[in-house]
This record gives sequence, structure tokens and C-alpha cells, in this order.
Amino acid sequence: MIWIRADANETIGSGHVMRCLSIADALKRQGQQVCFLTADENAAGLLEARGQAFRVLHTDYRRMEGELEALEELLADGGFFLADSYFVTAAYLDRVRERLPVGYLDDMGRRDLAADLLIDYNIFAEARLYEGCKAAEFLLGPEYAPLRAEFAGNVCETRDRASRVLITTGGGDRYNLAGQLLEKALAHPGTACLEYHVVSGAYNVHLAELKALERRHGNLRIYSNVSDMCGLMRDSDIAVTAGGSTMYELSALGVPMVCFSFVDNQERIVEGFVERGLVGFGGNYLLQGEAMAAEAAEAIAAAVAATNQTYVDALKNAGKFDAEAQKQAAQKALAACLQSISPAAQRFIESAYGDIREYLTTRIEAEVRKQKGEAALALSVPMFGELVSTVETTVEETEE
Repeated sequence: MIWIRADANETIGSGHVMRCLSIADALKRQGQQVCFLTADENAAGLLEARGQAFRVLHTDYRRMEGELEALEELLADGGFFLADSYFVTAAYLDRVRERLPVGYLDDMGRRDLAADLLIDYNIFAEARLYEGCKAAEFLLGPEYAPLRAEFAGNVCETRDRASRVLITTGGGDRYNLAGQLLEKALAHPGTACLEYHVVSGAYNVHLAELKALERRHGNLRIYSNVSDMCGLMRDSDIAVTAGGSTMYELSALGVPMVCFSFVDNQERIVEGFVERGLVGFGGNYLLQGEAMAAEAAEAIAAAVAATNQTYVDALKNAGKFDAEAQKQAAQKALAACLQSISPAAQRFIESAYGDIREYLTTRIEAEVRKQKGEAALALSVPMFGELVSTVETTVEETEE
């Protein structure tokens, strides 16, 4: 028997249970028996919907050592025990390990746990993060991400136009970030006319507010209890997501992302993707509060503008798409961007991508090459709203 210890509720969301369900499905395909152990009934709906056996311990998910007595009888027949909770303590794992081998699914670089197997599939996970850790064996890096079977073997599709935006904030959205983001995006001139497909998690207490917003906007659709998340992602041109396993699923499908964080454990994941130039940065709610929604809306506008090639489209429509006009406009755009981009944005670009002039020049020239039919450069999503608005302004001035 494989025992999986994980919880879900409106405070911690559903991520722990959902990724463990992916592992459970893979184990059952190999003929293993799997049983989830949960502190309370909150995860029952998720587990029942997937036909997964489970037992409720009737304990406090935040005080896991208090459940050890209840576990002793359950684990008497042995097997393997996989824990996925930030509330696990070293003493807890030591006691369980006296009865059977133990695995731990980690996001936080914990070195205090003496597990038989430690799994950290995050983009930042590497051996030096766990120097001094007493775990017997490690599985580190995105190659061990527990993706569902439907995410395997997909061919990434590059699209010239972006119109469908997927927004997902996880199983629980305590700050109503989806609602805050929609209010800003639906009022933003660069994003108001896009289609928005918003996934409301199982523990989102703001579903009624989102539904009310849906009734006021014909280009907004709210989903709950989604059965085909892979299909919904695949149909999206751009995704706006909180940090977590969803980022690895979107990566498997090749969907451009704008990512943000609103709890501590999401920050390192988002930073890891941003530092490698893989996603656009939508902000950090813990640091920015409600201002994050405005930044995320700008990031969406920037991503859409980059995908839609608005810079070169404007030149073509004006009949000025000759080499000299392109050169002059690009030079003006670069100068205007450097002058108007805030110091904070400049620091971010330089820390993430190196020389800012080279970064901006590459992005502008990439759009020109695409419209001329030459081999396209790899255009990463993270272009700031102020950069795009500056380019658009420069194009207008060039046309005059």
C-alpha cells in the first residue's frame, strides 16, 4: 500500500492534493494500491471526483504530530508513506519512518527532514540547496514534475494572434485576485476586448463575485469543477497564473505565461521562471497588495502586444514598412523606451536579461523580422506595459 498524506482547504488551496493525485494515478497504472490520508473532510470532494480511496484522520492539519497515534494502527501493515505538507516536522517523519519507508514532496528547500526519498521538482531545485540534508535519495528538478498523463507528448503551437486569456489563481483565492485582475484588465484599453476564461478553484470563496462579473461582460467566462484543464490550457493564447504546478503544465503545452505570487512558497517558483526569461512577471501580492492587479493587467497587455506584432503592423498600415522607416522607428523606439522606462523596470530587465539596450533592440527587431517573413527570433513574453505603450507612441510619431 502507498499511503499519501496531503490536505486541501480554502486556506492552503488544493495544490498539494492535486499534484499527489497525479502521482497516485501513475502508481495505480503500475498496479499499486494507493490510499490518501487527510486531516479532515475538506479534500473529500476532490478525492471522490477522481475515484481515489482515502481515510480521514479527524485531526488538525496544522499540528501533524497530534495525528501520530491515529497513524500507528493504519500503518501497521507497512508499505510506503509519501507526505506533502508544509506542516510536517522532523519528529513526525522520524516516528512514521520507524514503521515504513518515507518520502517527502518539498518546495521549501528543507534540510531538516530525514526522509528515504525527497522530491523537489521545482525549477530552482539543485543539489546544493540540500547540502547537509539527511534524506537518503533525491529527485530534483522539473524532469520530476508530477504532470498528469494528458500533458505528455504535446506539440507546442506558436500563434500569431492572441485573443484568449486563461486566468487561474489556484484552488483557493483568498484575496480575490482573479476578480481584482479582471476589473483592471477589462478596463485597460489594451486588454478590454480580449476573451477571458477564468478557472475558479474548488475552495474559492469569491465564486459568486466572479459570476456577477461574468454577467456584466460578454467576453468573460467563469469555470468551476473543470474536468479538462489540459484542453482549456491548450485553447488559450496566453495564461495568467499564480506560481505553482500549473506553471509546469502550461510549460509542457508551450503556452506563454504571465505569473504572479500571493503566498511565500510561490515566490521562488515565479522568480525561477522569470530569471530564466521564460515568463512575464505579473507582480507579488504580498509586497504590492492591490497594486499588483494593475501591474498584471499591464503585463497581459504587453504579452498580447508582443504576440500581435502591433509595432510593425502600425508601420505596414501606414505604408511606411521600408527599410529606412524601420531603422528610424526602431532607433526612436529604443531612445524613447530608455528614457521612459522606470528605474525599477530597468533594474528588473538588467537583472533578468543583461544589457538593457541589447534587450530592447532585440525585441523591436524581432517584430520587424517576423513581418518581413524572415526567420523569427524567439520573443519572450516579458515586455512591460510601459515599454509597449512607448513603442506605440513612437510609431505614431514616426507616422506623422
